[in-house]
Amino acid sequence: MEQNKRLGLCVIARDEQQNIARCIGSVKGIVDEIVVVDTGSTDDTIRVARSLGAEIYSYAWDDSFSNAKNYALEKARAQWLLLLDADEALETADGDKLLEFINTTKFDGAHLSIRNYTGVYHPDNYLLHSGFRLLRNTGRYRYVGDIHEQITDGVCDRLRERFTTLDITVHHYGYLDDAVSAKKKRQRNIPILERQLEKAPGDAFTLFNLGNEYLSMNEYKRAIEYYRESYRRKSDTRAFTPHLYFRMINCYEGLGQFDQALKYIAEGLTSYPRCTDFEYVRGEIYFRQRRYSLAIDSLEKCLEMGDPPPAFQFFSGCGTHRAALLLGELYRELEDYGRAISWYNKVLSLKPNLYLALYRAGEALTKLCLERDEMHARLYAYFSDAKYVPNVIVACDILINEGLYEHALADLSGLEDLADGQVERRYLEGRAHFYSGRFTEACQRFQDVCAAGEAPGRVLAGICAQSAQYLFAARLALDDPEGAADALTQAANLCGGHQTAALRAMYDVFMGKELCDAGYENEGAAELDAMAEFIRMLLKASLTELLERLMPAFNLIDSKTVLLRLAGVFEQEGYTQQAVETVLRSVRELDTLDAAGARILFRHIT
Repeated sequence: MEQNKRLGLCVIARDEQQNIARCIGSVKGIVDEIVVVDTGSTDDTIRVARSLGAEIYSYAWDDSFSNAKNYALEKARAQWLLLLDADEALETADGDKLLEFINTTKFDGAHLSIRNYTGVYHPDNYLLHSGFRLLRNTGRYRYVGDIHEQITDGVCDRLRERFTTLDITVHHYGYLDDAVSAKKKRQRNIPILERQLEKAPGDAFTLFNLGNEYLSMNEYKRAIEYYRESYRRKSDTRAFTPHLYFRMINCYEGLGQFDQALKYIAEGLTSYPRCTDFEYVRGEIYFRQRRYSLAIDSLEKCLEMGDPPPAFQFFSGCGTHRAALLLGELYRELEDYGRAISWYNKVLSLKPNLYLALYRAGEALTKLCLERDEMHARLYAYFSDAKYVPNVIVACDILINEGLYEHALADLSGLEDLADGQVERRYLEGRAHFYSGRFTEACQRFQDVCAAGEAPGRVLAGICAQSAQYLFAARLALDDPEGAADALTQAANLCGGHQTAALRAMYDVFMGKELCDAGYENEGAAELDAMAEFIRMLLKASLTELLERLMPAFNLIDSKTVLLRLAGVFEQEGYTQQAVETVLRSVRELDTLDAAGARILFRHIT
């Protein structure tokens, strides 16, 4: 589409060399002006931005995002401005839609759909909000507020009638764990917000944003204090108010105060009856409370409501695939595998690339099919081309998860003469051999995968790090300390720090070393996750004697939930007696029992 009106990109940045190229690259071909206001970078941000055609302006940081952004507005000459943060990127497929809008609209600006990725990056792991990102450059608009800045014309007269909301996506990577830690955002944001609150005591929006900072750190009690104050001063016409309800609900869920959460859900639905996401969270809470009939009613209502308008959407698919997936999980919990499969099939019809539903369907088929050949055939019926290499790789991964090792090996043998998928084939063969007790053969495969290294575009992600852990487990199973030490070295190069620390603890126990306080952060939560997954591997391979030998490593975890976590792994792998005994031990020794532990006792004590 020919661009009739000039579009510019405005960005403020500081030490954003890891992000700025992605941001600018996302608008390549649709903008002819790039303004980057640098607020004091000490890395390569300026050089990278300039090499991509940006005009660079320096601004002395004064703890005000509005001041820096207004400076960028003053420098921009384009008729329309796309206002992105350096850690954001426009969805490239939406570029034509954006150009069509600015060439035809009478509006002065637009809110876009912001996908806020959280935790460790995954393309489906994000929260949503509508953010103001597109502005007609008339000179009348300015930002106000030192942080979480808002657009105004100085009069605030009928602004909502001048702006609209577009179905255009912006990807925001700034809330990923690594980004938050590296930029120390919480330490930066909270003092600015506190000063802003001193200037305007009782400002509902500032109180809301302070609550958000503490919620992001899982400090639910502190967060709810700010949210309550914001709630007392709220107005249902403010754009952030639906999000205030949602965050309060999140806090009460985190605190286990489900009645309070349900109260605010009901109130939120009264004010915003089209907010499917509130109804979905209600169904989720009912599910957690094992009030299954009420959960089914809520989730089926979500499907009737459909997805909400963008202003009331907090995460994707609550009126479509997300509600269907939770219904599948509910029936899986009830061991009604026929209904579970029907809902997983519904999910795949709505979102074909949601592989969790396919893996869950494979698990349910294993429960339903009396013969392994039948399960194998029904699994492949999900694929339009049963010989397409990526489909074979995914199917074999599922088959191995479900214990059909020889079926998987037979299918993988058909890939030997093909160029594609050879690293994944070796990885899957290694897993099949490992779980079948053929540890020497498994070591050969996993060594090959580790040597190949990670590479983009593979069907299965992270297989080198996984292979290093399997290789370590196989060497321990072969009682090969030297080989295990070599595998541990490879794991240190391929795995994250928490996984490596967990494996090192296991190795020290295996070698009979005396354990010292490891000083794990956050009570060893990340190390516990890694240890639990390693134990799952051993249980699946029936390496119970090795497991018993390694159990003292869990003494390094300073968390009262450690035994309950182990109990969950035991149950999931079919060791129900050990699961019950471990829950009872948690109650007896640690005086700790959670809902998952109670369900284990309910299921298996008669």
